[in-house]
Amino acid sequence: MRYVKHWASRLGGAAVAIALLAAIAGLTLVGSDSASAVNTTVIVGQTNGGGPNGVNQYNAASITITSGDTVTWDSAPDGRRHDVTSSVVPAGQSAFTSGDLDSDVPPASYARVFNATGTYTYYCTFHAQASEATLANVDANIAAGLMVGKVVVQAAAPDTTAPTTTAVAAVPNPTDGAASVTLTATVTDSGTPLGTIASAAYRVDSGAPVSMTAVDGTFNAATENVQANVPVGSLSLGSHTIEVRGTDNAGNIGAWSALTGGLNKTDTPAGAVQASVNVLAGALTNTAQNVAFGNVTLSGADQTIPATPDVWQAQDARGTGDGWNVTLSSTGFTGAGTITVDNFKVRQPQAQVVTVGGNTAPTSQVLSFQSLSGAALKLLSATGGAGMGTYDYTPDFQLTVPASTAAGAYTANVTVTINSGP
Repeated sequence: MRYVKHWASRLGGAAVAIALLAAIAGLTLVGSDSASAVNTTVIVGQTNGGGPNGVNQYNAASITITSGDTVTWDSAPDGRRHDVTSSVVPAGQSAFTSGDLDSDVPPASYARVFNATGTYTYYCTFHAQASEATLANVDANIAAGLMVGKVVVQAAAPDTTAPTTTAVAAVPNPTDGAASVTLTATVTDSGTPLGTIASAAYRVDSGAPVSMTAVDGTFNAATENVQANVPVGSLSLGSHTIEVRGTDNAGNIGAWSALTGGLNKTDTPAGAVQASVNVLAGALTNTAQNVAFGNVTLSGADQTIPATPDVWQAQDARGTGDGWNVTLSSTGFTGAGTITVDNFKVRQPQAQVVTVGGNTAPTSQVLSFQSLSGAALKLLSATGGAGMGTYDYTPDFQLTVPASTAAGAYTANVTVTINSGP
């Protein structure tokens, strides 16, 4: 079940304030690799191949890059006007132009990311013709010193390098009667292009692989510290082999890396006494605050106003590591007239998500302003194993009051929900 709160927002006269209408609460707990982008610089107004400035050429005029790379055209201090305007682009790709790269205030720049493979040709509209940069003759015209250029975009090489696993450790080891051990390791991707780790697993005595989690809550980096709670109650006394391996997002599976010396399962030492504790599950809860806008005076123009920031709080005390998410939805503002819900927007800066106590904080899913609607918008997400604790977060709301809004009081119902699962 979910925890839900509803609000009403009021625009009084030409003022906006939020009043709490109702609160309903309930809870039932239920059990490509990407290459590192490269930037290539082309000097505009410099001899192709290097040399003096003040010529009508690009340097370098013909370049080959990899999909996802950037090309930046910088003007040379030659006192001339130049630009970069496409002539031929691959099918389905948009034409592009830099506008005037005024070299009187160098270095004027224009940058473009090339994601689609193929050949792109371009020219300077001040010093060349589009026909001189067609695929049929661009190479000859580059050689002839005309102010035309070419970018060839190749597909990124496939990633065939499997990740490696190091620093495999288990605590406690020997087990000394413990029912489980904490297994940790570091999984690192390598090769070109550099990818990210997608998952990790362990096995005991060459048994079936068991999934591990990322220590930071998310598999999204080239190097991940991973962990798992390994039950050992069913193991016989003595040494056991524990191995860990990782898989990257290109599907390359690494080799098993063993815990040095193995895991030594031992009985409780003679004469020892045991300390025990029973940790009971708590609840998944969210505390949201009223959203208050200040006064706004109609001015004959649309006006966008911010809400007063206020701290909300999410708490996962279940002890399951299932993850959770917070969603928002809203109606439009009604009263003396209407303000449609698309004028009501929210964002959640990651810097305004603070760990009060617990492990990895949840991640914002709305870093830039998005309009609210009747559909639930996911604001925060804690992946499996993360978000176990208490977290303050401060949503950033804004409202656009159209110039045509009638003066009067307005309300909107906002629904805030915390749900189990990322």
